[in-house]
Amino acid sequence: MRIYTFPILTIGCIGLIIYLLIDFKRNQFKNLFHRVLFYSFILYLIVVSHLTIGAIFIPPQTSNITLQFIPFNFIGDLYSESVRGTWFLLNSIKLYVYNLILLFPLGVYLGILFQVKRVQKAVIIVLYTSLTIEILQPILSSFGFIFNRSFDVDDLILNTLGGGLGFLAWLGISKIKSFKKIRDRILVKN
Repeated sequence: MRIYTFPILTIGCIGLIIYLLIDFKRNQFKNLFHRVLFYSFILYLIVVSHLTIGAIFIPPQTSNITLQFIPFNFIGDLYSESVRGTWFLLNSIKLYVYNLILLFPLGVYLGILFQVKRVQKAVIIVLYTSLTIEILQPILSSFGFIFNRSFDVDDLILNTLGGGLGFLAWLGISKIKSFKKIRDRILVKN
């Protein structure tokens, strides 16, 4: 039996290009800067989907799932990986840093594109986004549509922290006087 894989990045980019062509034909240069910012957000969502899901398998394949509900388990993992050697430790650190920065841009987009003003609201949105990702991974994996993905509460914590830091970075940058003119130009919708 032949197995077909459909990479999320490829499917998403094809869809985005079709959307761009239709949108540009309808609106041409009207609100171009704001629209380009929105396009970049859609591309970011496609990349996040690709990084967290990968490819869809048709027909579904046998896949393993794991569930990790112990908060801050990664600290113990870092210790055990350091005992195994430098390469294992650095690889673990790299994975945790990737989880930290995965939703950092979402925090920035919440401030700049969606004009969220409160840190609590931004953190809740990022938390729900991360929770959606973490829940979809084992569900799609258990049905065999994606390969060996799991729910990890540490990913949820690190993703939320990263998105919150992204929003705080946006708040800090947006308060700089010289940046306020640029920010106001970005947020203006004609």
